[in-house]
Amino acid sequence: MSTITLRASKGSPLTNTEVDTNFSNLNNDKYESGNNVSVGTLTASGNVTFGIAATVSAAGSTQGTATALTKTYNIISTASANQGIILPSAAAGLVINIYNVSGNTIKVYPASTETIDGGSANAPIEVVTSNGAELVGVSTGGWRQVGSGGSNLSQITVNDSAELLGSLKYGVTASVSTAGSGQGDATALTETINVIGTVGGAAQGVVLPTAAAGLHVVVANITTTDCKLYPATSDTIESGSANAAVTLPAKTTFTLTCQDATNWVKHRGLAVYNSSGSLLN
Repeated sequence: MSTITLRASKGSPLTNTEVDTNFSNLNNDKYESGNNVSVGTLTASGNVTFGIAATVSAAGSTQGTATALTKTYNIISTASANQGIILPSAAAGLVINIYNVSGNTIKVYPASTETIDGGSANAPIEVVTSNGAELVGVSTGGWRQVGSGGSNLSQITVNDSAELLGSLKYGVTASVSTAGSGQGDATALTETINVIGTVGGAAQGVVLPTAAAGLHVVVANITTTDCKLYPATSDTIESGSANAAVTLPAKTTFTLTCQDATNWVKHRGLAVYNSSGSLLN
């Protein structure tokens, strides 16, 4: 608020200097078109118009050569595969919306040394075509995706068909170590793809997550030692006994899917039987 000397408060006419000072204070404190405005709660009884860049062309293949965004709403209309755009410097409360209609997947980079969703500094996220992302600055240097543009979802259910336009990345544990001698102390598997890199002996094992219809897990034993693969408590593998393990041979990968809420079924490219008709794999 500007400091104004009032005649009523002074009790006598203002001097020329006091009048000039009043006008100078008003001039210095006024908002002009293009100024940044900082207010408390803002209530709009009509429309609020945000800045929009309706025809942004992505560019480059690195953070340094990507197209800089300068508006709140940004429509990416032109892009070759993996070309990019770069966000402005993050500040708490700053909001940027992106919608990609280019026909190709684009990369969205943070400003230099900044992060998106707590990832590595300067690392981009991807936005596939016909999709958008809303990002909010949560701190100086840090962005988070929110709403439908967010990528960090705990669960998603699709009730109809879904189309995958880009790559699908599964959770991976790249170096699992077996443990224990039974179901209760075996190493729990926590990702879709699990690579066993250390086996302390054939009695050691790993245990699958709790079965749920449609759940899919890949377990690869890349060592030279067999190990045990257990279901979770009360679950089964290949309709065997509850809690019973199967052997996961050395240099072998099992792909398993739950057929229901208790039983895991192995995928077999080829079923191998012995001369007595017993299934060997």
